[in-house]
Amino acid sequence: MFSPAKINLYLRILGKRPDGYHELETLMLPLGFGDEITFRLHEDSLTLECDNPGLPTDDSNLALRAARRMAERCGVKRGATIGLTKRTPLAAGLGGGSSNAATVLLGLKQLWGLPVDDSILHELAAGMGSDINFFMAGRAALCRGRGERIEAIPCKLSACVLLVNPGFGISTKWAYESWAKAVPLRAGLTAHPPEVSLLLRALAEDDLAGVSRCLFNSLEAPSIRKFPVLELIKNTMRENGASGTLMSGSGATVFGLFADPKAAEISALRVRAQFGPSMWTKVTRFASVSHR
Repeated sequence: MFSPAKINLYLRILGKRPDGYHELETLMLPLGFGDEITFRLHEDSLTLECDNPGLPTDDSNLALRAARRMAERCGVKRGATIGLTKRTPLAAGLGGGSSNAATVLLGLKQLWGLPVDDSILHELAAGMGSDINFFMAGRAALCRGRGERIEAIPCKLSACVLLVNPGFGISTKWAYESWAKAVPLRAGLTAHPPEVSLLLRALAEDDLAGVSRCLFNSLEAPSIRKFPVLELIKNTMRENGASGTLMSGSGATVFGLFADPKAAEISALRVRAQFGPSMWTKVTRFASVSHR
């Protein structure tokens, strides 16, 4: 089964919640690029295999934890061998772990022939991570709360998406803590994020210029202060035809939106030429994903 990556076109932190999470307003798109997951029945044990040695395959892996919770919640005694072909960079702001967990929930429902309602899967997802519910929906969505409240939205965006990962990850915990520390410094500023309603309209109309004007990520500024190369990469993409650029999620992947696929490919080549072979690049597009 395909396990898509995502980008955040909009990520606004509204504040800290009593439960320790942050209240969010974020708009995410699934991409036509991601990982692949296979499932094989096993008599009793649940195991995860992965072709990337840098990814743990024990119970610290969110996908395996999702499998165990589903088996427990649904009273399943059978097992499965889950095979993960990992293409998405790790700790990249592309939602790889959450996507894998969502795909495992959906895949095991099919493998085990479980007559469970999707509301049960969404309940499990909401208890494990903020983006898992989004990936289960498989389409463009505006997400609120800590990300678990999903509102599917119309999206006709035809632009190419150039993903660039600089070869290092950014801790989600660090990103949010850095945002919180910077809040007092912004208290007197008058600048405000664009209204998300403008972005919704632009996506529904395939208005690339409108989408680009509305890109926003609360976590981007503190990340760029620590890792200025992210802004340099964004500048290179803009110089080579990107209509808009932004860091996705908590980073460190940044993306550019291009009307012309050839311009996106040329920009990828120039990013690698300028910043070196450690730069990982991928040209893809928005793509709704159906697991049915």
